[in-house]
Amino acid sequence: MNVIRTSNSRVVALAAALAAACTGHASAATPVGNAEAYDLSIHINILGITQFDRVAPTSASIVDATESISDSQSLASIIDADPLNLITLSTGTVTSEAQYVVGTQSAIAARATVEDLELQALGLAQLDILSLTGGTISSQVALAGACPEPPAQMTDLLDDFVFFSGFDQGNLGGGGDDGEGNGGDFGGLPPTGAELIDVQLSVLGIDVPALPLDPEPNTAIDLDVLGIAGATLVLNEQTRSGDGMSSLAVGSNAMHLSLNVAGVVTADVIVAHSAVSLDCP
Repeated sequence: MNVIRTSNSRVVALAAALAAACTGHASAATPVGNAEAYDLSIHINILGITQFDRVAPTSASIVDATESISDSQSLASIIDADPLNLITLSTGTVTSEAQYVVGTQSAIAARATVEDLELQALGLAQLDILSLTGGTISSQVALAGACPEPPAQMTDLLDDFVFFSGFDQGNLGGGGDDGEGNGGDFGGLPPTGAELIDVQLSVLGIDVPALPLDPEPNTAIDLDVLGIAGATLVLNEQTRSGDGMSSLAVGSNAMHLSLNVAGVVTADVIVAHSAVSLDCP
């Protein structure tokens, strides 16, 4: 299937950006880094008589890392279909990447990219259920931070307020907008977010107007107003957890489409997923 796992030029560029972010004040313990990325997750069922399931043709993963590490996987193209040839998928290059660089400020990033996507689903009468095309659809997320050296035990009044509170306030951050109006504190990191280039979408034969190139976090497109019932579409669908001091996790789906038309079709389509986390041990 011509799967490639290598430190290609895209991964080298990602590593350089992370290395640029790994400078700052001295630290002791290294944060535990986790990252994942995958290109596609597609589940479509038509009338209960045919279905199509394709999850993570390429993926990258970093698990509980405390040393610099990278992972990447790519395919030159994907061509697939359901048994009845009612649901078809084709792409150009798809790539999933993850990188962790340890330093005085450790940094972690993940990115998923799908080129030249064409996803089509037809009903038994050749009715158009779903048509999704895109030149480039990608998401990437990044974080950086450090675990300070715990100070010597003290019996001072300031102990509880200063010395044993874990991370410094605001120690963890990422590139780009964090969904709360903050731009991130580490300028060397790649921006967190999604990019949709030349994306066209039609659901139940109804065209969805032009989608934004760089959608804000959790941009929900109102499909009901277009007459598309039983469907939701979220762009740059972001999740965040952690306190930003001892732990922080962020994830992004460039596109997430769900469809449930009773008795006709159910679908859940995610394009370009990336997620990272840092935790103080």
